[in-house]
Amino acid sequence: MAQHLKLRVIVGDDDYRRLDLHSGMPETLAEFHNTICQAFGIETDFRIQFMDPDFNNDFMNVTSVHDIKDRSTIKLVYMATQTLTPLNDVGLSPSSVMQNAPSTSGSSGAPVSNQTSPISSQASLPTTDSDDTIILPHSDNELRSRAWPREFPIPHFPYNVEVQLQRGNDSFRETGTQLKITPGLKSDILEKLAEEIFQYTAYPQNYQIDDVAEALIKKFPCLKEPSATGYYGWMISLKYKMANYRTKMRTIGFPEVTVNALKNKRSDDCLPAKNVKKPKKAEVNFCPSHPAGETDESLENVRTCIMCKKDDVKNILLQKKRGSAGKSSCRRV
Repeated sequence: MAQHLKLRVIVGDDDYRRLDLHSGMPETLAEFHNTICQAFGIETDFRIQFMDPDFNNDFMNVTSVHDIKDRSTIKLVYMATQTLTPLNDVGLSPSSVMQNAPSTSGSSGAPVSNQTSPISSQASLPTTDSDDTIILPHSDNELRSRAWPREFPIPHFPYNVEVQLQRGNDSFRETGTQLKITPGLKSDILEKLAEEIFQYTAYPQNYQIDDVAEALIKKFPCLKEPSATGYYGWMISLKYKMANYRTKMRTIGFPEVTVNALKNKRSDDCLPAKNVKKPKKAEVNFCPSHPAGETDESLENVRTCIMCKKDDVKNILLQKKRGSAGKSSCRRV
């Protein structure tokens, strides 16, 4: 006979519930996930965490149903998703949104229990998950949408470079001979790598440069060098190439690197490597350019409106404007 389990479930802030498993613990984590969804009527995806006694009862992600014992406390961590609609797709401007803020409506599924999950109960609120959410338009080429990957993907090089590298790999596998790298070939490789790195960050750290150089040697072993790691020279070259690439982007006015130009620093900070403004941890876009058709003055008006309406946290206008007003604030900090 299966053991009857009783669990304490933290469904949300100040929402603690009891879960009785009369048939015992499900055999897989997916089945346990479905059991919780059916018991509490939760329609949003979530992770399950448990209080780990090995780490002072801190919450840790559940990786196996064997982590959960009778009378354990588990916590649901909801996975937030975003559905964003560019402003120009709906034919609105910031001023028109100020005058005609659309209303939202939502419906939540009927829960199994007599209580409603925190996600279902807030389905009608104007959040970033709503289909009516509007953001000011940016060029897709100017905004980053990816964090630094675990394994850096080596991009496709120009056709003539790819041919040389493939032939170099073939020769390396057959005879163990390294490819003779000409200055032009090396420049083309570094230029493409710098371009790809810039898609993630303008100021890569040492470990990120190390990741790129290691991935390059792993894909093209014919480029390996006679050093301890086999790619130390590539690391140094990549650092210089990134500095040159930032100079190129600064020349065309890219704001993330322009903000660190010497002319924008104080007189006592006029050193290239001093007080460099970089993205914070987990920040993808740092100091992005203004949305299309916007200026410092128009964004300041949006920010002022937000400050006037900040007491009404459910105000639809705040949800649509909060993402745009920060662009000018980022430049002042």
